[in-house]
Amino acid sequence: MIELLTPENGASVTLLNRKHVEYIRNPKNGSASKIDWLALRETQEDLSFPLPVRFTFSPAVPAVLVLRDPQGRERTVPAENGSAEVTNLLIDADYTWQIRTGHETSQTFSFHTDPTPPRLISVSGISNVRDFGGFRVADGGRVRQGMLYRTSEMDTHANITAEGIRTLTDELGIRTDIDLRGVGGEPRGPVLDPDIVRWYNFPLAAYADCFSETQLKLFGDSYRLLTDANIYPAICHCWGGIDRTGTWLYILGAMLGVSEDDLGLDYEFSSFSRWGCRSRHSEQFVGFLDGLRKFGSTLQERGKGFMKAAGLNDAELGRIRELLTEETRKYG
Repeated sequence: MIELLTPENGASVTLLNRKHVEYIRNPKNGSASKIDWLALRETQEDLSFPLPVRFTFSPAVPAVLVLRDPQGRERTVPAENGSAEVTNLLIDADYTWQIRTGHETSQTFSFHTDPTPPRLISVSGISNVRDFGGFRVADGGRVRQGMLYRTSEMDTHANITAEGIRTLTDELGIRTDIDLRGVGGEPRGPVLDPDIVRWYNFPLAAYADCFSETQLKLFGDSYRLLTDANIYPAICHCWGGIDRTGTWLYILGAMLGVSEDDLGLDYEFSSFSRWGCRSRHSEQFVGFLDGLRKFGSTLQERGKGFMKAAGLNDAELGRIRELLTEETRKYG
């Protein structure tokens, strides 16, 4: 008889490692030196990956882990030596699992994933991948998970593997690649199969450089894409997925009603990537926030004001909110 060991039935499971949790409890990045976001350098170990969930059982016979998500979809993973590991689970979600062998199926255990964002994602060959979903918004809901992901580029300075491509297209179901590269003739182009994933390019600038007339139009064109339900799930990226991507998502999150603290935390979480420290207190980031102030008195008004200045109307902003936000509990 197969005995399920861990996660224990009814357990709460964290998807963040100790350093991630410590940083969320006490964000401590001070003012960072000026970042040249068109000439990034790898300066440190990459710690931007989630903590895998480890499943154990006895006896340690060849078997298959069967994991069911909150919608009842099954995911099967080979289990060896009485264990298997899984990444990229939803946060704040109820899962069930059991073990199958050639002649036996175990009882079913359940567990709940910790609700703390950000939701980190592991994709072989690239880094700094995470779901923009999971953050609370001002009306009491939250940003919907599994809709919009941020990541580093997939080529040029990083090289996604075949396994990584399968993660994006098969596991996460990515259907749209929003490529923010191209300023100053920077290389850019589609990497994923164009028959599966549509590629759009908007050569955006970061921080206070986003406020020019040319950039406002580009930002508006890119945000308008988010009104189309058919583009989701989508990924957005620049080179490191930090500066231009961070600017683009900060404004979007502000419009959706994500708090200043959460948006600052999401921006700073890119410090766990290979491309060095970022701080909401840096001169570049403070200059960007100062520039946003002309668009409204509150952060949400500033996000809305920027996007309206970029050409979007109230109906389009409402459609984006409808698609990207939800009631608080949808994964239980």
